[in-house]
Amino acid sequence: MNLTKKILICDDHILFSNGISEIIEKSGITAKITVVNTSSRCIEMIKAEPIDVFICDLNIDETDGFSLVESLKNYLIGVKIIILTAYYEDFLIQKAKKSGVHAFLKKESTPEELLWVIENNDLSEFYFQKPKSNKSIFNQIDESFTNQFKLSKQEKEIIKLIVRGKSSIEISELLFISKTTVSTHRRNINRKLEITNVGSLIKLVHENNILL
Repeated sequence: MNLTKKILICDDHILFSNGISEIIEKSGITAKITVVNTSSRCIEMIKAEPIDVFICDLNIDETDGFSLVESLKNYLIGVKIIILTAYYEDFLIQKAKKSGVHAFLKKESTPEELLWVIENNDLSEFYFQKPKSNKSIFNQIDESFTNQFKLSKQEKEIIKLIVRGKSSIEISELLFISKTTVSTHRRNINRKLEITNVGSLIKLVHENNILL
């Protein structure tokens, strides 16, 4: 019986992903570890060979980590899926749980905690670290941000709902507008902010300390 865990690490920060690989190698876990740094290579590897553990950043190049997991769900059945991210908001944790992710960890997690999650074979439980504070940075749109990108009132509302993990259908119901209108606003938001996906929006918000 082969007890070697096949682990795939997908993170476009090469030093970080190599560091995680080294931690696992030195832990004593019997593992075959593959590190990839692009979403296209990640997709290629998962489709090519079965794995036991998938460790993924929330943002990989231009791809939203949640979208990546969703697109590969047929290949990830029975695989321990771990999101390892610098972004740690409650709405992201809830979205991870709904997306079928098994663990949502901060990048500053201890090696011991990450290794425990990797070795735990129970896929029926969702594991996450409770935020130290329930206070979210997403409270109100920063006015300088609004003015800089010429965002309309409705676009601001849609951005707030997007980063809270709401789908276009949910946004349309909450704002009493059609899904087509929401899609148009989302395209305009992406154009104004020069982004391509939800992951890019979340990254922009965090890196610029924007209050939403």
